[in-house]
Amino acid sequence: MRHIILLALFTSLISACSSNNIEVDVRKSESHFKVGMEFAQLKLLKNAIDEFDLAIKFNPKNPNIYRKKGLVLFAMSRLDEAKTNFEKAISLNPQDTQAYINLGMVNYTSGNHKEALADWEKSITLKTDDNDGKALNNIGNIYKNEKNLDKAIEYYKKAITFEPRNTIFLNNLGNSYRLAGDFKQAEFTLLKSLDLNSNDLLVQFNLGMLYKTQGNISKAIEFFQNSLKINPQYTEAYYQLATTHLKTKNKESAKLSIEKGLKLDPDNEKFKKLYEQVVSS
Repeated sequence: MRHIILLALFTSLISACSSNNIEVDVRKSESHFKVGMEFAQLKLLKNAIDEFDLAIKFNPKNPNIYRKKGLVLFAMSRLDEAKTNFEKAISLNPQDTQAYINLGMVNYTSGNHKEALADWEKSITLKTDDNDGKALNNIGNIYKNEKNLDKAIEYYKKAITFEPRNTIFLNNLGNSYRLAGDFKQAEFTLLKSLDLNSNDLLVQFNLGMLYKTQGNISKAIEFFQNSLKINPQYTEAYYQLATTHLKTKNKESAKLSIEKGLKLDPDNEKFKKLYEQVVSS
């Protein structure tokens, strides 16, 4: 009798432990995943994380859930957790190019540029039929920041072969040509981007920078002003506009531009220093 009681207790313990284990339920997982995606689109990020956690609970082997959760964590600046989720997605699907691109963004944002470069270079080797434009553009950005303009131009051009109408890629290429001193190619590339989207803030600004570098003051002013029509909050355009006005000794216009910039960013040391120079000269 004692043995029977002990066996019954042992069986009940096993049953209790098993009841705490969640069985895989793909339909429940997919349902929570869809709700999580909706929350993410509505910028309800914490709610999205909660739903993604439930989706993982019911299907812990789905790499896509970890990748999407990582993106939301990245948007919340929870970089370490985002990195963990992207790495988990890669462990479940080593061919997930987007997870490598996302992991690279985390490393880049964290200041680990070498790791980011390795992640993005890995992503472009995985699938021959994949669109590698984003990764190639990101690699170009790293080389551009390192002042290796030849390599930056090489990768931006490769990115454009995947997306010829992507104005972000064209703007980066055009600006790199300007920095490299190839003003003809810079103008050609940036005007092509302008034709595709005249309301693109950066192409207007980059054209302003190009014409300023060339000494074409009237055109530089025109394009800096165009960029501010698109976004009056873009303080760097006020700074460049002010320094362009100073090239023609137009102190009043320069002062007005600086004051507008300072109104938006009162603690900006670059603006304050320039303002002091203008009012004291």
